[in-house]
Amino acid sequence: MAVLIGAACGSGWLARGTPLDPNFTETIHTNAGAHVTGIAWAPDGSNRLFVSRQSGEIIIIKDRSTLPTPFATVSPVFTNMECGLLGIRYDPNFMVNGYVYTFVTVSSNEQQIIRYTAVGDMGTNKTVLIAGLPTRGQNHNGGAIGVGPDGKLYWGIGDNGIRTGVGTNLTSLGSKIGRANLDGSVPADNPFVDGPGGNNDYIWARGFRNPFTFTFQPDTGRLWVNSVGEVYEQIFLVRAGDNAGWDDPENTQSASFITPKIKYLSHAGETRYIEGGTGAVRTGNVATFTTTFAHGFRQGEKLTIAGVGDPSFNGMFYVASPPTPATFKVAQNGADATNGGGSATTQDQGGAVTGGCFYDSTGVPAGYRGNLFYGDFMSGKLMRATLGPTNEVLSVDFFATGGVWHVDMAVGPDGALYCANYFDGKVYRLAYNFTQQQLVATPTVVRMVEGGTTALTVRLATAPAQNVQVNVAATSGDSDIAVAAGSTLTFTPGNWQAPQVVHLHAAFDGDSIGDIATLTVSASGLASETISVHALDVFPVPFSVGPVTRQSPGAAIHVGLTGNPGKTYVLEGNTNFLPPWAALSTNKLVGRSTNIVDFDSTNLPLRLYRARQLD
Repeated sequence: MAVLIGAACGSGWLARGTPLDPNFTETIHTNAGAHVTGIAWAPDGSNRLFVSRQSGEIIIIKDRSTLPTPFATVSPVFTNMECGLLGIRYDPNFMVNGYVYTFVTVSSNEQQIIRYTAVGDMGTNKTVLIAGLPTRGQNHNGGAIGVGPDGKLYWGIGDNGIRTGVGTNLTSLGSKIGRANLDGSVPADNPFVDGPGGNNDYIWARGFRNPFTFTFQPDTGRLWVNSVGEVYEQIFLVRAGDNAGWDDPENTQSASFITPKIKYLSHAGETRYIEGGTGAVRTGNVATFTTTFAHGFRQGEKLTIAGVGDPSFNGMFYVASPPTPATFKVAQNGADATNGGGSATTQDQGGAVTGGCFYDSTGVPAGYRGNLFYGDFMSGKLMRATLGPTNEVLSVDFFATGGVWHVDMAVGPDGALYCANYFDGKVYRLAYNFTQQQLVATPTVVRMVEGGTTALTVRLATAPAQNVQVNVAATSGDSDIAVAAGSTLTFTPGNWQAPQVVHLHAAFDGDSIGDIATLTVSASGLASETISVHALDVFPVPFSVGPVTRQSPGAAIHVGLTGNPGKTYVLEGNTNFLPPWAALSTNKLVGRSTNIVDFDSTNLPLRLYRARQLD
């Protein structure tokens, strides 16, 4: 990909794509500047689009305008070939802590995971969470980064162009998906943790040539990894400990590896020939084709069948299943028949799979919701994959064609799909044009943490004739999840398309189980929409006393107390270790800690403190 990037820079040919569904309209949302590598909408309802540039700048687009001062400029940053600032994502409790995570190449031999704290529109408190990630300062650096539904930080690194970390290598993070706690420490349940042994304890999955982008499926929380290929572009559904097989041949992984859910030949369609005579058999509206050698087709892949002697077998179909390496089935209406000859040809999707996302909004008809969208850097095409109830791929189609240099995409707070162009930095908006009124809520699956606050947005699909009142309420599930603000929204003929914000809060409950609740978005005369809210449990921490400070001789002593929100603690004191201990203050914690002033300590030369949990 690096060679083609260099060649394309001088071509001057930059085009936008065209949605194939005429119900979608594409417009230019903004120009974010050259060499965009990632886009991410702030999950706080602020209508801010954070954009990462390869050169190290993180800029903010708000209301279609670029703010004059960058959110942050990463330094140092190394930008040779495919290096640089490559990925950006948010903490699930962003509205409380302001954390923004980035994946950055900082030198010719090191990459890092860096965290910034957002204070307004400025990134502060740069913190290197994980250092020493492998690169050789050229290509296949990976760059994918995200926070999973388990509250862990994930990232992807490729083979650095020289097959670093491939095969059974568990010492290197090359060719791997890494996983860490949000403070950068190693999770004890990572699959290859061996403490002082030789494994790199951050490894979560392996066998990826260049995982430049990935995305978490909103409803299931499963990780879908886009791996830029040598012969095939591949998209994998990945679990802990999985091996995608690189550097073995792509799309022909043996039984010990996971196989791609979606694949396509780089830079071309591919043709497999159907056996003559009885190579095409249709029974009960299902056609089974036998190819002259292994076809490598995947379920849901779209094929053009042509040249079969009986023309009723010809046409465009999706692979329903591939029972054996040399047979595949498609749904095909027609009389039972047997024939043969001809060919099956796949779609030419492009040559470098890039950023994708799941369409998680009611801003599109039901058939589009939950679909996986992804793009290709070289062709600029956008693809749409529909999925079945067990994540089987049912169909893969072109969604938009005619563009180039697609690098990333995300669903915006208005329920539209936004796509970014690497070279000129244009961000395109693809929005569905509704002809009937409905409620547009984004996202439909909200993930947050206990004790945290987050947001969703609501707007109308079309202009109303009069004001419309929309109500948002928790209707089932755990009562610890509640609407904190925005339970009643009013839309007018003038503001109907501007997303309004609903704030959600999840209370600490003291157990070790995450909470789930359903919200209902409703308005008189309109179909209601449901939102699923998942609050990740924040595990209890041991409570502690301290620090203990006295500003000056004779002043009152200040005592810190740290514990679990929602729990009640009593602070006790005496002047020796012998009973009795006097109760000084009883506190039910709202946050993690509190400060207690011991006014009775001003004349005491010595004071001892202890704390007890009461509930």
